[in-house]
Amino acid sequence: MKKLMIILTLIMISTAMFAVKFDPYWFESRTIIGCFTRDAIPNIDGKIDFTIKNGVVNTGLTSFDDLAKEFKIVDLKQAHSYVKQPEWNDKGMYLQHVYRIMLDSDDMIDAAVEALQKDKHFHYAELETINRQKFVPNDPMLPQQYAHDVIQSFDAWDYVQGSHDVLVSITDSGVKWNHPDLRANIWINPAEAPGMTIDWDAGLILGGDGVDAGEGGNKADDLVGWDFYHNNNNPIQNFASNYHGTHVAGCAAAVGDNGIGVVGSAPNVSILSCKGAPSGTASTGIYAGYDQIKYSAEIGAHIINASWGGPGNGAYPNQVVNYATNLGSLVVTAAGNDNTEHTNAYQDYPADCANALSVAATDMHDNKASFSDFGMPIDICAPGQGILSTVIASNSYDTANGTSMASPIVAGVAALIKTMHMNYTPQQLKDRIMLTADPIDDINPNHAGKLGAGRVNAYTATMYDKIPNITLEEMTLTEVSGDGDGIPNPGETVKLTVNLTNPMMGLGILWADATEVEGRLRTNYPGVTIIDSVSVFGHNGNIFGGSEGINQTPFVFSTIAGLPSESIPFELVITSNPDAEYPFLRTYPIDVELSLVQDGWPQETFGASPGSPVLVDLTGDGNREVVYADQSGNVNAYNYSSSAQAPGFPLSLGTTTLGSIAMGSSESSDNPFFAVNLTNNSIVAFSHNGDILFTQELGANTRGGVIIAKLDQDEGDKIIALTQNGNLHILNQDGSYVSGYPKNITGAYFSAPSAADINGDGNMEIIACSMTGALNVISLNTGENIAGFPVNLAAGSQNPVIIADVNNNGNPEIFISTSTNGTLYAISSTGNIRLEKSIGGNIRTNPVIADVNNDGNKEIIVVTANGGVHIMDSSGNDLPGTPFTIDANVEAAPVVARFDGSSQAGIIFGDGSGYLHSVRLDGTESPNFPMKLGMNIKVSAAITDIDNDGDIDIVFPDNENLYVIDIKRPAQSFEWVCYTGSYSRNGFIDGTVSNEDNLAPIVKTELLGAFPNPFNPTTTINFNLKDAANVSLDIFNQRGQKVHTLVNGNLPAGAHSYIWDGVDNKGNRVASGMYLYRMKSGKYSNTKKMILMK
Repeated sequence: MKKLMIILTLIMISTAMFAVKFDPYWFESRTIIGCFTRDAIPNIDGKIDFTIKNGVVNTGLTSFDDLAKEFKIVDLKQAHSYVKQPEWNDKGMYLQHVYRIMLDSDDMIDAAVEALQKDKHFHYAELETINRQKFVPNDPMLPQQYAHDVIQSFDAWDYVQGSHDVLVSITDSGVKWNHPDLRANIWINPAEAPGMTIDWDAGLILGGDGVDAGEGGNKADDLVGWDFYHNNNNPIQNFASNYHGTHVAGCAAAVGDNGIGVVGSAPNVSILSCKGAPSGTASTGIYAGYDQIKYSAEIGAHIINASWGGPGNGAYPNQVVNYATNLGSLVVTAAGNDNTEHTNAYQDYPADCANALSVAATDMHDNKASFSDFGMPIDICAPGQGILSTVIASNSYDTANGTSMASPIVAGVAALIKTMHMNYTPQQLKDRIMLTADPIDDINPNHAGKLGAGRVNAYTATMYDKIPNITLEEMTLTEVSGDGDGIPNPGETVKLTVNLTNPMMGLGILWADATEVEGRLRTNYPGVTIIDSVSVFGHNGNIFGGSEGINQTPFVFSTIAGLPSESIPFELVITSNPDAEYPFLRTYPIDVELSLVQDGWPQETFGASPGSPVLVDLTGDGNREVVYADQSGNVNAYNYSSSAQAPGFPLSLGTTTLGSIAMGSSESSDNPFFAVNLTNNSIVAFSHNGDILFTQELGANTRGGVIIAKLDQDEGDKIIALTQNGNLHILNQDGSYVSGYPKNITGAYFSAPSAADINGDGNMEIIACSMTGALNVISLNTGENIAGFPVNLAAGSQNPVIIADVNNNGNPEIFISTSTNGTLYAISSTGNIRLEKSIGGNIRTNPVIADVNNDGNKEIIVVTANGGVHIMDSSGNDLPGTPFTIDANVEAAPVVARFDGSSQAGIIFGDGSGYLHSVRLDGTESPNFPMKLGMNIKVSAAITDIDNDGDIDIVFPDNENLYVIDIKRPAQSFEWVCYTGSYSRNGFIDGTVSNEDNLAPIVKTELLGAFPNPFNPTTTINFNLKDAANVSLDIFNQRGQKVHTLVNGNLPAGAHSYIWDGVDNKGNRVASGMYLYRMKSGKYSNTKKMILMK
């Protein structure tokens, strides 16, 4: 007795937990759906005799009749007067015993449900759900169907596209079954077809005898399905707003390979159309949804999709779904779009039915869609965000969001499996889909265990036990012959070793064994020759399920030295199991990256390097050294190959440096000297041969670096530093102070000062901006602000100030980007704010002044902390196409050079993820950019031709190493070569390049080369002129015959580029092959080769 009481208590608790209150949005008005017991209705037809007395139902069942009087039950309607298998029951519950119990009002409906649940004549009684569509409509967003890539439809379609013998029912608002992208897949009922025709253009069903053919479903003349809303045999939906069912049908089974529109996950199956929405008014409800499921199962649908539902207790939904399952139909359902967890306290049906396959929605990255429901009842996920499919209006297409879209995608996958396994039961289909899903809990840690088995994978679900799944695991490149540095470079012979895997799936399921595995490497990329293209993989050609194997003989290829792109596209064709039912054939695109890192680099910096490097010739041999400080407190001066350091280096400073090393001209020799701030609040100066010149304590913290400037034109370079508390230090090269200094200027300063002749008196002033926005211009002689200053800005800045004559009018201006409010200022020499432009956000870099489009005018470049690239003219107007963003954190100010054969300069900077960018005015990246090289790149690069090979080299540190990148393209021009524009770091750009300062390569008359080479159809030939001169540039064939003259005349000094489009002087296309191009200017003459490939 005690045990029975416990059971009864649990039952009452359970009933209370599942109680659902009436809500007119979710539940049918005045309607309770209940299943009578067999004792209450003893006949197999489920008919119950009743009369109406005093306006209420009287059945002869005493307890029920008493409730009918109490709650004013006015009618009973049998839900399923026809059941194909009337003897089938779900634990004693018969479908034909289900009735709609009609009340005269909703006033007491909740109490009536509770009372009927307790009545002995009922298995259950519950509110009848209004089944709402599971979608969130939106405007068109996506131009393509990303879902097929995500679930690997294309791989599955290589082997199975479905079969018209497989029937997929769309229980929904109705399908526009004559949509051009659906009609070829619309099911035609063979039992009803005799004597009937279809007018496809008009969407009409013609003929019929009004008699059910007896195939199931108990509907007469149901040639393509049934309209449950209007109770007729044409389920077409033509009302544009009610496109839900049409969209769902396309997700599952839009026709494939027909040259139009979209394709469903099962492109070649039959669609059964069921309609539960009106034809003339908009509706989000699905009428008679469970009748549609029952009918679909009885007519023989293998897969039934239900992209609708709502909350409830679930007895009736489970009964119907169980019936369909018994008849051999897998019911696939949408989980819901309320971002709600399905629990014992909240359930949604038919999604939570025990035998249904419940589908939640994900996005293109396998994240749970923000709207999707979740919980333990969920079985599987599929893409459901931004899904492109068929719609009614104009027979067109649109995108929609919802689990309504995810569900039919899975239904289509189930249809593909059914095609290959026609004997599978619904449970076997469900198990296979779940067993082969891709796990996504790690991507969705907040919903782990509540998104079912994972995201559906069409390829795995259909083919895992029939073929291997050979995938690329790893590739290794090794230099075979070349310069011997062990790094595969352009111009070398390289071997490629590939590791393949035949993986195990997440639940320990193995793919089929791979036998006779062979790989063939191929490419048609100009300048690449494959020497060994065929190899066998694995142990004796076998890669068993769950194992891996490499190619027994490496692939070998060679490249030409002038390879235009270091990313070489290859194809690796893998075949296996040639004699099996399903032979394996897969072509993998692979990109082989030849290293651009200069031989001997990178060099370890033992942590984040504090400053940008200096590139200067310290030894007088014509080659530049790389001068930089590391985190060990050493100053290094490596030669370009990193094989040795200059005499006197490394130089130990005893503590780490702060900011970038500055370089100036020595008063005692023709050599440079250097200065840098130290973290112990000192300045140290040292010579070109590593001798310490002096160390000077500053007495306070410095947040920026040191600068060097020739303040008085009658004296040598001075060393200048500004402490955080505003003490301005100006030192001579012997370490003594300039008279009157140090001197305090009011404010707090987090950046280095700048220096320039602002007022045109022949001497440089000191420019500094405080953290409160006070812009000071300090006279060397007076130690006070010159006339017009200070200027009070709206915010302060931690960024260096840049001084440049951007308008070429002889009047330099002060350019500053404020840190926190993201404003660009241009201030005149008299203190007038000429330009105040809101960039927005945080800015951690100084402005850069450079000609980015080769029009002879200087542009202003600002890169924001969130990766926004702003390029403006001198008036602050954004250039067309700008700003744009790289979507990354940026703290490194850019450098600028022209090097890729175009007129656009590359704006070069690193980001917080370790990528090196070279962006151009049109928003694109230069070839081979961005480059993933290391860790966070917070420091500006320096650029030059460090090894004198005519190409541009980029030198920069990340958080661990210092890199030298050897770009295999001619350096056309250097527009902004280092941090703050010069190695003196003083921010003053006077429009000239000083060879003494080693800012850029010495310009000389030189034929640089053609890019690309080999080429098709055009190439750009680049050359430099030291002085204005007469120039000829001619093209010759291999027999020495001149075919075209590109240049013949006087040109100004500087960099020049000319394009040859492969035509001769008569305008005729020339044949493919090798050609010579010769440049002559005065006594200079040089000839080089190029290859035209067609």
